[in-house]
Amino acid sequence: MKLSRLVGLFTVLIVLSSSSINMWTASALYNHIQNNEYELKDDITQSINAPGVVNMSQLYHYEYHEDVKGDGKFKWKVDTLERTDNFHLAEGDKKLKTGDNVILLIGTDPSLQLDQPHLWALIYVNDVMARFSNYAEHGRAVFKFVQPIGIDHWDNFTNDYYNSSVFLDYYEANYNFTDFAVTHYNQTFFFNETSFADYLDRSPYINTTLWSVLDDTIVYTNTITTETNNVTQIEITYDKETGLANTMVYSASFINGTGHFAGVNMSLIRLHGWGLPYTITTWVVWIPILLITVGLIVAIRLRAFQRLRLYLEARKIAQKD
Repeated sequence: MKLSRLVGLFTVLIVLSSSSINMWTASALYNHIQNNEYELKDDITQSINAPGVVNMSQLYHYEYHEDVKGDGKFKWKVDTLERTDNFHLAEGDKKLKTGDNVILLIGTDPSLQLDQPHLWALIYVNDVMARFSNYAEHGRAVFKFVQPIGIDHWDNFTNDYYNSSVFLDYYEANYNFTDFAVTHYNQTFFFNETSFADYLDRSPYINTTLWSVLDDTIVYTNTITTETNNVTQIEITYDKETGLANTMVYSASFINGTGHFAGVNMSLIRLHGWGLPYTITTWVVWIPILLITVGLIVAIRLRAFQRLRLYLEARKIAQKD
C-alpha cells in the first residue's frame, strides 16, 4: 500500500475516532446528570436583570404611554421554563415556575411621582407581591417590563443657568432627536418630548450594540459573561408605541461552587384581553360572542324557540297516536 493512502486512511480513522469519543463522552455526561449520580451541594438563584438604560437620577424627565396610569394592570406569563434542579430563577424574592403570571400593577399616575417608581408600580407573581431589597432595585425591575416613550428635557429657560450658551450647546448636542425646534441666540436647537426610541437609537450615552430600534418594536439583547462557563443571555422585545415588553427570552448557565452545572431557559410573553398572548387578536373571542349574540337576537325575533317547542310537542303526540 502506498504511503499516501496509508496516511489518508490513518487521518480518517483519527477523525472518526475523535467524533466517536466526543459523542460517547457527551452521552455519558448526560446520563450521569440524568441519573443524579452526584449530590448537588450549592443552589444558584438568579434574578432577571433589567436593561441598564434607564438613568435613575433623571426619572423626573420620563414620559409614559397613556395606558400606563393609575389602576392600570399588565400581565405576562412564564410560557416555558426549563432548569436544572439546583437553579432557581427569581423575580424579586419570588421563585418563578412554568405558568406563573407576572403582573405589573400601576397604583397611581406616574407623572405624580416620576422619580419614585417603587410608589407608582408594584410587581406581583400571581397574587403575591414581589419584594426587592431596596427602592433602586425595585425601580429598575419596573423598567424591565415598561419603558418610557418620551423624555421631557424642557426645563425653566427663564433661569440664567438654562439660558447660558454652555447649557444650550450641551442641550443641542445631546438631545437633538426630534422635529420640535426653536431658535435661540441665532441658532436652532430641539426641545421637549424627545422620543425614547430616538434616544436609544442616537444618544451618545447608549450602547447601540445592545439596542435595535425597528419600525414597531425596540429590541434589547445582551450577553453577560462573568466567568468562564458562567453566561447569561437576555432578549426583550418592547412595543415602541406603548413601551411595554412583549416577549422576554432568558437563559443562563453556571458552574456552581462544587463544580457542577446549573442552568435555565425561560420565555415570558405579554398577555392581553381574555388571557391571550399579545400576538393573538381578541377578535378570536369577540367574533364567536358577536355571532352567538346576533343568532340569539334573530332566533328571538323569529320566535324560533316557540316553534321548536311546538314541534317537539307535536312530535310526541304523533308518536302516541
